[in-house]
Amino acid sequence: MSENPSERLVDQRVRNRIMDSMSWLAKGAEAVRRMSPQEFFVMFYDWVDDDNPVCPWPDGAPKTMPPAEVDAVTKVLAVVNAAVAEIDDIEDDTIVVASGWLERISPVARAALDLMLIRGCFDEEFEESEPSNKIFEDALRGHKN
Repeated sequence: MSENPSERLVDQRVRNRIMDSMSWLAKGAEAVRRMSPQEFFVMFYDWVDDDNPVCPWPDGAPKTMPPAEVDAVTKVLAVVNAAVAEIDDIEDDTIVVASGWLERISPVARAALDLMLIRGCFDEEFEESEPSNKIFEDALRGHKN
């Protein structure tokens, strides 16, 4: 990856990372069992966080995301925030899975990912006006099933 990427290229990469986090959120309990519950939530908050002082969501959304995608991800953020606020111990995978929140997060994340996959994934090395990264797109499509 280039050492000094343009703002556009960074936005392309961030959108791809958001899509990747959506694919994990869509998996719900399966994902929590494959990683720690903290990783499950943090990998999303790394890219989408309304408490981030530098680039709070949705104002900090990458410019590569049209309003419909930003709205869909904002819905995911609302459900994830509610889950984190209500789950007593997000460090315990048994408690997280038993909370029922993963079943609420999963369909919202899947809907956001499906919407984003309509356009596809961006290249991470070259600026593009429209997504063309079929390899990453195919991986995400396979990952969400």
